[in-house]
Amino acid sequence: MNGTRIIIVTLGFIFLPVHFLCGQEPATADVPQSLYDKGFEDIRTIVSSDTLYASIEDPTYRGTFRGAAEAIKSVAEKHPEIQHFEMILTDYKMPQLIVHASKREGIWDVRVDRHMRHALRKLQDIKPDAASTGKIDITFFPMFSFVNNKLDHLFDYSLRLAPAIATTLWRGSRLTLQPIFPILNNLDKDDTKRYIQIGNATLSQQIISTNFWQASASVGFFNPERFGAQAKVGFHASSALDFYLYGGYTLEANYTNQNGFGFVNNSAKANFMAKADFYERYSKLQIELQAGRFLFGDYGARFDLTRHFSEYAIGVYGILTEGEHNVGFHFAIPLGGKRQKRTAFIRPRLPEYYNFEYSMESDPQGNYWGKKMGRSYTTQPDENRSAHYWQPEYIKEYVARILNGTFQ
Repeated sequence: MNGTRIIIVTLGFIFLPVHFLCGQEPATADVPQSLYDKGFEDIRTIVSSDTLYASIEDPTYRGTFRGAAEAIKSVAEKHPEIQHFEMILTDYKMPQLIVHASKREGIWDVRVDRHMRHALRKLQDIKPDAASTGKIDITFFPMFSFVNNKLDHLFDYSLRLAPAIATTLWRGSRLTLQPIFPILNNLDKDDTKRYIQIGNATLSQQIISTNFWQASASVGFFNPERFGAQAKVGFHASSALDFYLYGGYTLEANYTNQNGFGFVNNSAKANFMAKADFYERYSKLQIELQAGRFLFGDYGARFDLTRHFSEYAIGVYGILTEGEHNVGFHFAIPLGGKRQKRTAFIRPRLPEYYNFEYSMESDPQGNYWGKKMGRSYTTQPDENRSAHYWQPEYIKEYVARILNGTFQ
């Protein structure tokens, strides 16, 4: 009997240190599967003591905050031994920011910032599960335009459908092809919106995404009707204030009834802008001021004031350029479902948000409208103030509210 006890005690002393040296509880081995079941991709996880370090790409949940909250909720419910979360959120496989979350006395405490270095070091040797590389989304964008500055009739209208075929080929890249098909309109025969056009056909690349710096570049066809290249550099001055410099060189390319498809002579233009973007967390106002050279060569400035209502973004703007002025409003409202999981290699879907901007163009002499002043272009079909909005204070508020049950 004494010999049996000696053997049991000896075996205990042999295997007990192995358990502690592993640094990971056996129950946490299925954390990647829990995240995969929720629809996340490019999943990397490691558990150290009671802390989960994770990196996820979210192609499923609408917006930039809902996926992080759902990931933390799912893992916390299945693995109560995990008390702290360090969750890196990626966009096209590039890290954007990190969510720090801990539960104390039944209340979740959440912080969001871009200080990801420690967590990235923890995860650097972890091979990602459920790679997003090469998977294709076909997103059906509706496009509606309304122009009421005509003198011979009340207004022009145009309804078009623009399916965007997009994929990520490697880290930070986005390849997009978007034809635009006319559905209904009352436009003149020389208006290019009457015909099938190329919307965005681009290769975009995020080059840098760190605590303080961000850089990206795009080349191809931009919307509306521009072909060329653009580069953008950003500096994250704080969790609420960002500065950007961006510029491009483009020329006009379209289809007309007379000439078919082609490039317009003498249409090559260089544009550049400096921009400050500030988010005021108490009023939830996004304040943007940019100045420089607009698309068609005019110099001026634009001021935007946008109010974020959870997933809604509604704002007004004003433009002053070379003595002319314009005002208008814009909004981005949820369109697709809160959750659109990718269950196959190719996924048809609705866009997360519908984006619209109305321009008054109220100049009585027609200079602003006739000279194409204050114009810009988009390099991606889903550019708006809600999709890909990686603002730490904004994301922090809604992750905390979802985790604490005050937002659905």
